[in-house]
Amino acid sequence: MIDSLRLIKSVPEASWLPSGSTAEVWVGADIEVPEPAVIVRLLVQRKTGAGRELFCIRTPKGFDIPTVFLGGEDGWRPASKGVAELTSQYLVGGASTQCVGFVRNVVPVPDETYRLPAPFAHVPVFAPRDSTVVPPEGAGTWIGAPDAPSFLAERHWWPIACEVLGWSQR
Repeated sequence: MIDSLRLIKSVPEASWLPSGSTAEVWVGADIEVPEPAVIVRLLVQRKTGAGRELFCIRTPKGFDIPTVFLGGEDGWRPASKGVAELTSQYLVGGASTQCVGFVRNVVPVPDETYRLPAPFAHVPVFAPRDSTVVPPEGAGTWIGAPDAPSFLAERHWWPIACEVLGWSQR
């Protein structure tokens, strides 16, 4: 179980960020939402007789947890708007959530390819406060621990999901 905010992974010179940058993964229980947030993600789990399962949706890049990009023509929306969009789409409208972790891009010197805020940009991960609140049947796919690591381990949010679900990161 997550107790307080802590750094669980750091990727210096992350290949997807400009040179000299680092990606950090932080976890905690009901933590303050970091700003600026550029993407929000929704981590939903359920208990079954076989253990815990993670709710995923199919995307062009494969399975992922529900995600909303916060940028647009009018600038950056607050994380609360993105979470409201995700909960209305995948959970009962107005389902209460908590921030259980985030990925932080630390970009001291952005280059011409980096279009996010610098020196920090955050991707918070939210979970329903009530673990019995789950998406309706057919809204996505439930994935259990034996299957998940093989095709989700490269996702930036994976270490957060493992902490929340009590899974090994392998």
